[in-house]
Amino acid sequence: MSHRSTAAHVALAACVLVCSACHRAALATPQSSGVVTVANVGFNQPENLVYDSVADVYLVSNMGPGNPAARDDNGFISRVSPDGRVLALRWIAGGQNGVVLDAPKGLAIHGDTLVVADVGGVHLFDRRTGAPLETITLPGLVMNDVAYAPDGSLWITDTGPNRTPPPVDTTKDLDAVWRVDRTGRVHAVARGLMLGRPDGIVLDGMGALVSTFGANRIERVGAGLGNNFATHATLPGGRVDGLRRLPDGHLITTSWDAKAVWRLDDNLAPHALMTNVTSPAGVAIDARRHRVAITSMQTNTMYLVPLSE
Repeated sequence: MSHRSTAAHVALAACVLVCSACHRAALATPQSSGVVTVANVGFNQPENLVYDSVADVYLVSNMGPGNPAARDDNGFISRVSPDGRVLALRWIAGGQNGVVLDAPKGLAIHGDTLVVADVGGVHLFDRRTGAPLETITLPGLVMNDVAYAPDGSLWITDTGPNRTPPPVDTTKDLDAVWRVDRTGRVHAVARGLMLGRPDGIVLDGMGALVSTFGANRIERVGAGLGNNFATHATLPGGRVDGLRRLPDGHLITTSWDAKAVWRLDDNLAPHALMTNVTSPAGVAIDARRHRVAITSMQTNTMYLVPLSE
């Protein structure tokens, strides 16, 4: 085989690695060029992700097969390089090495601790090795996203009970935003069905902004509101999932109903970063490369999307 032929095969292999499902992702329409598609690599319902700036890797939570509220211990965390290569598909996996992961969702990093939202609580791991450290049990069932406050407290969204079929059973589960202080005490920041199935979370001053998977809003909770909340932004599509803040202060969010990834301007008006995306879920900010990473949960795909200036 000639040197030219070998180089061509290497280039082709690299393309297959990160774009092997471009035919499946053909409907996803980025509003900027240079998007990398990571698919057909073994993801299984990738719900969220976080960028580890120290290790320079993305950590992707996979709920695994089955019900996202089931205690089946088949979830896992993948480790992905900035160029889209999967370094370890099951870097942290339920049922292995003392790990419990049922349906992992939101992730956050605080120092050398990785926290992962899961069924009935959150799990803490060593960010460097993936070793399990602690589990914090919470009221409710479907913990969805997590965020650390500057004071070291941990905020968690609880998506609450499924609304279909009615009637809604609130005896074991209820929409909520929880706060775990540094002593380990659990506080209900807000609780009630009117929260609209809290999903993504971004801390904002003394309170938090929360996306609503059961509505088309971003809500503000805490910060003197007591158990109440106030609408921060109304969006043109529902099932609002991921929510993160960009380095420039703007919010980025995703909507399953609109099949869109939006960047909100100073007036909270949405501008499409991607459209025609099936089940756009989690968002991670890679400030080093001025881009975001997005998961498409139902297509088992991850997108690396440059941010326009």
